[in-house]
Amino acid sequence: MGANAERPKGRLEIPRIIPALRSVAEGWVLPDLPGPRWVFLLGGTLTTVGEPVGQMQRRGWRVFVHVDMLRGLTPDLEGLTFLSEFAAPDGIITTHSHTVLAARKVGLITIQRLFLLDSLSITTGVAQARSARPDAVEVLPGILPEAAHQVVCALPCPVIAGGLLTDGTQVDRMVAAGVAGVSTSTPRLWAHAVRPVRREVR
Repeated sequence: MGANAERPKGRLEIPRIIPALRSVAEGWVLPDLPGPRWVFLLGGTLTTVGEPVGQMQRRGWRVFVHVDMLRGLTPDLEGLTFLSEFAAPDGIITTHSHTVLAARKVGLITIQRLFLLDSLSITTGVAQARSARPDAVEVLPGILPEAAHQVVCALPCPVIAGGLLTDGTQVDRMVAAGVAGVSTSTPRLWAHAVRPVRREVR
């Protein structure tokens, strides 16, 4: 998705399980899963990210780069425009509202991370997401179904849960709480309950 591409409209098809890779070198271990395929890239450098993004996309994966963790990138409008043209990821992940706003201008799908530390952080995170209007939010840690449910009920966009998930039972509990999917760096979970959940892109 280049800098001049239109952001997707309608339904955003979110898989139940989203592999999260700590480095671009882990892309080769991704399984060939049925249905929609999303992968979160949580590391790497600006100069090396382009080739693995393209390789994963050619295998049918939609690639989302955590731009706060991408070394060498300043995630402002100019930096995100360069990333979109150079590496062409499908979207970005960030904790920052201003980065969400800049990425929306570039035409990237946006996922805003919210940390559920206490009741105040939930309230603050929901307010930030309402203002920035990302395409989805990711809540961390991903093992708090009651807190995640509060966010699901408070926001119009899909919610993804991530972090500290270790078994399929936890995944099922989070999905029952209303999240569209979960992200995990645990390979044995990547094939767990892969059916997608459809949510509206607003």
